[in-house]
This record gives sequence, C-alpha cells and structure tokens, in this order.
Amino acid sequence: MEKRKKTKELSEDLRSKIVRKHGQSQGYKSISKDLNVPVSTAHSVIKKFKAHGTVANLPRCGRKRKIDERFQRKIVRMVDKEPRLTSKQVQAALQSEGTTVSTRTIRRRLNETGLYGRIPMKTPRLTQRHKKARLEFAKTYLRKPKTFWKNVLWDTPTGPGPYTQAQKPMEWSTTLVSLDMSSEV
Repeated sequence: MEKRKKTKELSEDLRSKIVRKHGQSQGYKSISKDLNVPVSTAHSVIKKFKAHGTVANLPRCGRKRKIDERFQRKIVRMVDKEPRLTSKQVQAALQSEGTTVSTRTIRRRLNETGLYGRIPMKTPRLTQRHKKARLEFAKTYLRKPKTFWKNVLWDTPTGPGPYTQAQKPMEWSTTLVSLDMSSEV
C-alpha cells in the first residue's frame, strides 16, 4: 500500500473565502475553479463551518509538548557548545531555570534535530602528515631480514584500553568524532 503525501493546511483566509463564496450561493464546483482547490476540500470546509460556526483550527487531541521550539533550540545550543554534556546535566540546567523535563524527552528532542549520543573514537583521526610518516617508517623496515625481527621485543595487549564498557565518554554528534587523547593521564 502506497503512503499518501501529506498535504498542507489551507490558510484561514482561504477557508473564509470558500465560506463567503458559498454564502453568495455559489456551488462547490465554481468555488473549486475560482480558488483552485479540490471540490472535496471546499465541501469539507463548508461542512466544518456549518457544524462549528468557525473556519479556525479547532483544538486537537493529544498532549501538548513540554518543550517548545525555543527550548529545543536552547538545548541544541547547549549541546553544540559542550558536546560531552549528558542529558542529566542538560536537565539540571533547565531545572535551574524553572523547567522540569525528563532526560528521555531531552534525548528525543536532540534526536529530532539529528544529534545522537556517540562514543568518540579512541584514537584521533590520521592527518596527511601522520600517513606520510607511517609510510616512510614501513618503507625503511620493509627489506629487513628475518634475523632482524627475531631481536625485536614485541609488546602484547594485556587487557582493555583506557575505558571499560561502562566508563566510555559520550558525545552528542551527527557523525563519529575523535577523542582527544592529550587530556588523558
């Protein structure tokens, strides 16, 4: 089954024009041609006007959002300035301003804007200088005999890296980000 394309609402001005033309005893087809709207739309606008006496939008069902557009932009700005903020820290900042919002709601609003909690890369991304230095290093040791490699002391991994699964830092990002290892001890 194909999804129907969501259409935009008619402006209140256009709806009142439809009702006015109907009051002048024009038919649905002539209203449709004059205002370039489907006949069914003209019919439903007139039907709504007869039932409720207004062409304005009526209150809809469902709970109103706790965070309006302004607060959502504020949360995004906070996270853009400091990507390592957790949703609990954002919640505390909003609560100090008098808005009580759950951490889950904050995460949902950030996800709507395209920001997701990501674990940053453990190693920084390689620059062209790094790549060139690695290539030169590999070329110098490329032709070494096997006897040379027998004298090399090899380091084996002894366990997990600087973070365990529960201690990994999170960042709000649209893409993967590198972790600045210079601040690590």
